[in-house]
Amino acid sequence: MSYSDENLLRSALAGDGGCFGELVTRWERKIYGFIYRYVGDREEARDLTQETFVKAYKNLGRLSDPRRFSSWLYKIALNECRMRFRRRRWDTVPLPDSVEAPLAQTDEPTPEQALATKERVRLLREMLLKLPEEQKTVILMKEYQGLKFREIAEVLDLPLSTVKSRMYLGLKTLRRLMEKRL
Repeated sequence: MSYSDENLLRSALAGDGGCFGELVTRWERKIYGFIYRYVGDREEARDLTQETFVKAYKNLGRLSDPRRFSSWLYKIALNECRMRFRRRRWDTVPLPDSVEAPLAQTDEPTPEQALATKERVRLLREMLLKLPEEQKTVILMKEYQGLKFREIAEVLDLPLSTVKSRMYLGLKTLRRLMEKRL
């Protein structure tokens, strides 16, 4: 029998550590994927994912609405990434090659196509770096994590209209920057 996140949270709050372990199992890949896309380093992403779940466990009592667990968890992950960036003063937000610019063909790409795709991916990474952090974060959450605008608004504590505006402006700026370079 599969329990909802909400039921597992209630049991975890009552002291059942196994229920929190089940939540980690359910959410670990998604949170790791988000963090990896944000920091671009597998080891760093693993560390930050672990820190996210440790922080979530320690602060379970602060979660006022168990139905908002996923938003709360993404918020913790984002804050962990931001703190790490501040500490290290990183200036990049690389994305993994495997999630970007899929080829329209089903056949193996020619070496020229593979090189062109790799170049577009590199250019996209470079152009994402030029976006303001607020726009970059919304694009990562929406396009690479598949979050809905409403969920992003919850994670970032912003009005829905602000999230949509940041997405629109970020994509518009990315398009403009890409067109200048292509």
